[in-house]
Amino acid sequence: MEEGIPATWSCLPGTTPAIADFLDELEIRGPREREMLAELARTTTVANPEGFVTAHPRAVAAVESVGRHGYFGSRAADRLGPLKYFVRYLIELVARYIVVSYLLRTAVALRNLYWLRELEAPSNSAELRLLRPARRDAQALEVVFAGRPIGLPTFVIGGVLLPVTISIWNLTSDVALSTWWAATIGGVVSALIGVGISWVMLRGAAMANRRIRLAAEQPLQAVWAAIGNCGRSPKNQSRQFAIVGIALSIAAWIVLPLLITLALAT
Repeated sequence: MEEGIPATWSCLPGTTPAIADFLDELEIRGPREREMLAELARTTTVANPEGFVTAHPRAVAAVESVGRHGYFGSRAADRLGPLKYFVRYLIELVARYIVVSYLLRTAVALRNLYWLRELEAPSNSAELRLLRPARRDAQALEVVFAGRPIGLPTFVIGGVLLPVTISIWNLTSDVALSTWWAATIGGVVSALIGVGISWVMLRGAAMANRRIRLAAEQPLQAVWAAIGNCGRSPKNQSRQFAIVGIALSIAAWIVLPLLITLALAT
């Protein structure tokens, strides 16, 4: 190794003293920079070929199971009588969007990871013979899960806007401002709608997250560990939905009643 070239960069293709001098001037402070340099310093396309042979089919079986069971069979809203079937349908709708989005993103991530490592693998190498059929499997998964989209964001946005619209009407309508009971009823209705939608979102997100973690999280982590130096496996969107649900619940319980109170006071 030439003097002045850090050991971490010594295996980079085309490394020269001039490049090394430039790299020496850079300050490597964060974990992202260290992780990037560790990835560039790797000497193989598959860190654990034996582990990959086992991990890949397990991951395919896991996403298949999530696709079949990830958003069915909610047992929520038992006390709502016949209305529980409609509420469960909405909960499963939220869970379906999270699960289907996760499966498609996972298939694309697997395809891209396998394809990039396949391009890097030496010709006629054992790694190439492992990665090529795995990449074709990932492309097939992408085709399978791409045909199951659902337009839930429109449903969520519409549900969020409904109580907001009622509240705006409460604050601007002559009837609402002149009749206290009209403003009160509008505020209660908008708050109940907001709380109901937030509850549905939280239950749907919880169901999707629980089943994804139960079936797919560990098998996919095993694939990423077997490939090595490739970041982290995909995450689902349940946390984002939970944040939106909590924010909507806070708005329904605190912000909307406060606005109605201020309107009545003035």
